Amino acid sequence: MKSQRIKKLVNRTRKKLLSVGSQKRFNAAVLLIFALIIGGGGLYILFSHAAPTPPTIYLNPASQTLGPNGTFSVQVRENSGTTGVNAVQANFSYPSTLLTCSSIDVSASAFTVQAQSTCGSGQVTLARGVSGGSAALTGDQLVATINFTAGPTGGSATMAFTSGTALVSATTNQDILGSLAATAGGTYVIDATAPTASITAPANNAVVAFGSNVSIAATATDSQSSVTKVDIYIDGTLKTTLTTSPYNYTWSGATIGTHTIQAKATDTFNNVGSSSIVSISVTDQTAPTTSITAPAASAFVGGSTVTVSGTAADNVGVANVQFKLDGVSLGSLLTTSPYSVTWNTTTATNGSHSLTAVAKDAAGNTTTSAAVSVTVDNAAPTVSMTAPAAGATITGTTTVSATATDNTGGSGIAKVEFYIDSVLKFTSTTSPYSFSWDSTTATFGSHTLTAKAYDKVSPANTATSAGVSVSVNNAKPGDINGDGVVDVLDLSILLTNYGTTSASSDLNHDGIVNIFDLSILLTNYGL
Repeated sequence: MKSQRIKKLVNRTRKKLLSVGSQKRFNAAVLLIFALIIGGGGLYILFSHAAPTPPTIYLNPASQTLGPNGTFSVQVRENSGTTGVNAVQANFSYPSTLLTCSSIDVSASAFTVQAQSTCGSGQVTLARGVSGGSAALTGDQLVATINFTAGPTGGSATMAFTSGTALVSATTNQDILGSLAATAGGTYVIDATAPTASITAPANNAVVAFGSNVSIAATATDSQSSVTKVDIYIDGTLKTTLTTSPYNYTWSGATIGTHTIQAKATDTFNNVGSSSIVSISVTDQTAPTTSITAPAASAFVGGSTVTVSGTAADNVGVANVQFKLDGVSLGSLLTTSPYSVTWNTTTATNGSHSLTAVAKDAAGNTTTSAAVSVTVDNAAPTVSMTAPAAGATITGTTTVSATATDNTGGSGIAKVEFYIDSVLKFTSTTSPYSFSWDSTTATFGSHTLTAKAYDKVSPANTATSAGVSVSVNNAKPGDINGDGVVDVLDLSILLTNYGTTSASSDLNHDGIVNIFDLSILLTNYGL
């Protein structure tokens, strides 16, 4: 009815415009009204075609996607437009291999009289009418709601209306549908197809350094629904669940060895697709650290018991340490800390040598330490007495001295020790090597002086010079006979020589033995 009124209004306006045109006059207001009418009519026509064009019988919704064994409902509806109807016959088929009709719900149906209502295998048959005395139905109305259960297999289930479907006019009691072409069935997809998933990183058989993070990237797509999550499995154990793309995960703490990585994608209907398994190897790629701790760089070494030691560390563990002398293994392979060996330097030539330590871990990574250069010095220095001269008579305080030199390229002289009669009397550490000897503390007679030189090697090389024999004669005033005591014997000698020029009794050396010499003797008598 509304469309007829619009058509009449359009025709009247068109005639008015033609009349204006015949009078050769232009009326802008009339044109505007015409444009508004035409526009309004176009919108009416547009929206009227958005719904099924009556008369029709159709399924709502006309399409849907569901998962295996899922349930869904489809409304059977009719639209008679402005024509009143009081009965409807709706027959449609569906693939029973994919769907099962579980029930028919007519609780909300506009057609309250039920003539037929079957939900057979592959066929639904509905025959319904309005209650006697009730007004005929117009427009879009619900006939019934059909409930379906999907099977376990996937596929596309098409429902189409079949012969016998009719929409009956309440006035003529005739079918106004015309043909099945006026009906609209539906297509319902059972999504039993699993998503596709793949691991894009790391690559299969990739080698990853121990201690580093493993960046895992996966992709997942679904052809019929959408991916709801991606599970990342490491060595068969769920590690994380990712719900948004990109599906990236950083794995830390991977242990050394072979590991498997797999992604499993789940779609809207819980279909699960698994990626191929990616295998990676986590290996120890970090070499140990090592260094020589003894002897010190540039040290002079000697003897048969020099300790060579070092340290070694690794991110996983040190397997062994091998010390080397000039590139040749020194001592045995060491597998436990502390790492040290004893070096008999007497088997090496005097001069410069290089010490290194080679550390290896269980993965075979090796590191050679920085070289430590040392000098082997197993040559003794030379030493000789220079004063006093051999056979000298010593009185009072005298200087005792010696010279000492080390071998060419040696460590140098550390000290010189002076001995009197094998008793250490003095140690000199700087050249010239000497000390002052108070011979009055020594006994009268012969004494042997020696010097012993040490170089700077530890343990030191030493040398002792040949002994020098000297005579100590520190006669006391009045000790004429030289027996070390001023006594009656000396007095007797002096008195015997009194008044003479005897040099031994002339104690004050004035050329004559006199009262003054007697006084000196008596002063020291008993000493």
